[in-house]
Amino acid sequence: MGKSSGSSGGNDPSDNKHEQKLQAVLLADTFSNSFHPITLEDYNGILPTSSPSPPATDGNIKGRERPLALCPLNNVPLLHHTIDFLQSAGVEELFLLCSSGADALEQYLHQHKQQSNNNKTAQNEHRSTNSRIAWSSKLTIHLMRFSDCTNTGDALRELDRKNVIKSDPFILMQGDVVTNVDLREVMEQHAKRKKADNSAIMTVLLQEVGGWGLDDDDIEEDNNNNMTDSENPNTPNDHHNNRNSKSNMMQKNHYLPPLRSSTDDLLLALDPTHSNRILLWDSHPHNSTSSIPTIFFAENSSHITLTRNYLDVGIDICSPDVLARFSDEFDYRELRSQFVANCVAEEEIGLQSRIFGYMLKRGEYAGRMGDMRRYHRVSMDLLRRWGYPLVPDNYNHSCSAGSYHEASYICERHLVYRDVSGGGHGDSDGRERKRSHVGRSTQLSGPLLLGSNASIGEYCHLQRSVLGPNCTLMDNCDVVDSHLWGDVLVEEGAKLNGVIVCEGAIIRSGAVVDRGCVIGRGCIVGSGVHLKEFTRITLAAEVEDDDDYSGFDDSSSDDSSSSGSESGTDDEESSADESEKATPQVSNVPSATDEVESNFAVDTNYEVVGKDGLGRVWEPSPSDEYDSDDEEEKQAEAVELMKSQSIGYDMTLLYKKWKMMQMEDEDDGFSLDDMESDADDMDMNDQWADDIGDTNIDANTFSHLDEDGMQITGRQKGVDVVQELRDICLEHETSSPVENLRIELNSFKFSQNATYSDCCKGVMMAVMDKVLEGYPDSVPSPGKLVVSLKKALEYWQQLFHSICMGSEEEKAIIHALETLALGSGKAADVLGKEPAFRFVLQTLHDKEIVNEVAIFEWAEERKEEGKDSSRSALFWQQPTQDFLEWLEESSDEDSSDGSDDEDSD
Repeated sequence: MGKSSGSSGGNDPSDNKHEQKLQAVLLADTFSNSFHPITLEDYNGILPTSSPSPPATDGNIKGRERPLALCPLNNVPLLHHTIDFLQSAGVEELFLLCSSGADALEQYLHQHKQQSNNNKTAQNEHRSTNSRIAWSSKLTIHLMRFSDCTNTGDALRELDRKNVIKSDPFILMQGDVVTNVDLREVMEQHAKRKKADNSAIMTVLLQEVGGWGLDDDDIEEDNNNNMTDSENPNTPNDHHNNRNSKSNMMQKNHYLPPLRSSTDDLLLALDPTHSNRILLWDSHPHNSTSSIPTIFFAENSSHITLTRNYLDVGIDICSPDVLARFSDEFDYRELRSQFVANCVAEEEIGLQSRIFGYMLKRGEYAGRMGDMRRYHRVSMDLLRRWGYPLVPDNYNHSCSAGSYHEASYICERHLVYRDVSGGGHGDSDGRERKRSHVGRSTQLSGPLLLGSNASIGEYCHLQRSVLGPNCTLMDNCDVVDSHLWGDVLVEEGAKLNGVIVCEGAIIRSGAVVDRGCVIGRGCIVGSGVHLKEFTRITLAAEVEDDDDYSGFDDSSSDDSSSSGSESGTDDEESSADESEKATPQVSNVPSATDEVESNFAVDTNYEVVGKDGLGRVWEPSPSDEYDSDDEEEKQAEAVELMKSQSIGYDMTLLYKKWKMMQMEDEDDGFSLDDMESDADDMDMNDQWADDIGDTNIDANTFSHLDEDGMQITGRQKGVDVVQELRDICLEHETSSPVENLRIELNSFKFSQNATYSDCCKGVMMAVMDKVLEGYPDSVPSPGKLVVSLKKALEYWQQLFHSICMGSEEEKAIIHALETLALGSGKAADVLGKEPAFRFVLQTLHDKEIVNEVAIFEWAEERKEEGKDSSRSALFWQQPTQDFLEWLEESSDEDSSDGSDDEDSD
């Protein structure tokens, strides 16, 4: 068979850009743990029984875990929303990049394809490969497994290596986005810019939502206004006519943009006179200051606009150059905080990659459900019809995979949606499909979505919630701001407020589940249990965090595995009897618990879920990115982050924390936390630390702050750029051309906004390390050291000449020698012994690596510091003084000889 046109179109001379298939890249893995433990659970078992029987779970579900893309949003898997959107945009080839949950994604795609097509097609599709799936007659999906990738940068580099992206432009989309935006206009604008300017490689979609810096008067004014759902859903208004006290919990932060992430606070600098070119991208909420290169002010005059009113939509229009840049900058991990932030900050004209912003128009909606709090908000926005045509009554039969059966919804009064497609037709799992049944005395307050076969008893109250298929609520139940994903049983008198309940879970009678809780698939909350807020229950086995994801990993407390089975036997038997009595009333709820218990080895926290409950408590674990060394403080930070990503969290608490951190010592250009974390570095300007080590010289060397305490644009906090450059040189084989190393150093320099001085320091340290490697068992004398250095410089001299631009870089070489000499290890033993430093300095001068101007400037600095400064110790050594005296005399002689020649002329 011939190759597909998507792969070969670029090689066919008859093809042009207009004939090339439009391609899209979907990052199905968000590389985030904000949906744990839901995304730790095995996806097998959620599919209909007509699918192959899933194997018993032994705790190792690598590849089979449920990805966020397969979580239901308003009873439709998120992936289905995304594919429908891309199809409507004209995409013909979709590359689905996934790391975790690859098997689950492939299983879903093949199963949906078989249900979507007729029987004849389904019989032939089993011959197709695992990676290429004909979703429809107009769309082909390529599932690309990158199991070793732990971040977006790695995934995009792997994609570039496969050389499959041919269309220019192509669409790059995050897997957590729901939108109705029309991409035709933004793609046309991008193509025009790219044709006129080859450096215009990317257009980022942005949505205006307003800032969060409101004062008390603004808050009070908003509280007194009578807003309706006609207001923009992404501005701070979420008022409803029903003011029942049971739902007031979700109204606390109504005056703040609800779709803002709890980890991003985006500050943009835009040039509106040049198609909204982005000149600054700073999304770190703890930064009190940001920097814009002064050259941008010269280029753009006074037309730079600073704003915090926009949200990142998660959709980009890109040229293939974006993928090439990721391959060149091998250390880029993040698409926004590293790639975009560094690209827009580039000052050198010939190296700039221009990125532009496109603002969504009125009537266009985009929401990212990157965490559970925003997931709930996006769900409610869609039910309020802000994402039209992404509304339930337009779903028709698109929802046809997994446990989410074909549905046909109608919108009734107060935005209550019901499935009306019942009438005796059977589902794929053999159960008869029925319309939802609601008790006459039950109160329904929209937005509300009731899935097929839903059964709701008498005297219940439902508001701002979604019920999946086959959910049952007995009498006197309250469900507010909650999501029941399917086959859920809520027994009499239970109350749920701001909760996600996964498939097959049971909430026993009288249980109260507070805001922010998550009940995993197959879990049981026991009778009368009051589950405290932000508790997450799961049956997923514990896993060790063997990757470098940012966020949480999976853990549970040791004392939680108490064996209460014997002490609670009588109570459990009585509870089981009650369950048996209740079961005949709930014919549409499968007994999934037995299967779960047989497939999972679960240490149930009976003190949390009750004696008749099932499931363990999942707790977040801090990542290595936290600065604190206090384990309790790090754990508290992880728990607070988890809470901020949960339904019902009051974002005012987080915004107040941000405001305090950004206001603290802002006159000095950095916050109190920055002062504490960088105290040692800043003190280096005034005195030399006793334990200076191998890699500390001054505040500028390794800090993310410059000498004025300002954030260095594009520099990652905590990255020791000199040490990284030093390691790159040490890993380089001298059998390779030194030009290869120069290119690699230059690439890292631009990625971290480093300087040539940083490069010189790193190279000098690496050269000395390599010289000393020739003396593994001894310390060389100063004479032997110089002989070895001269031999090494035969290779490294060319590199020094290419990266030394002036006296500043040459002084940096001397500073590197000081760092080694006054540190610890073999280098300190050698260079600290007279006259080794003088010999090395003279050798560098003889090789024309360091000239006398740089040496005299360095000497003047050390002389001013005086003999009391430990940093001046090498300068005051007698051999160094003798060399400086000789160098000065030699310089005077050269000057006088030059004057005599001029006089003779």
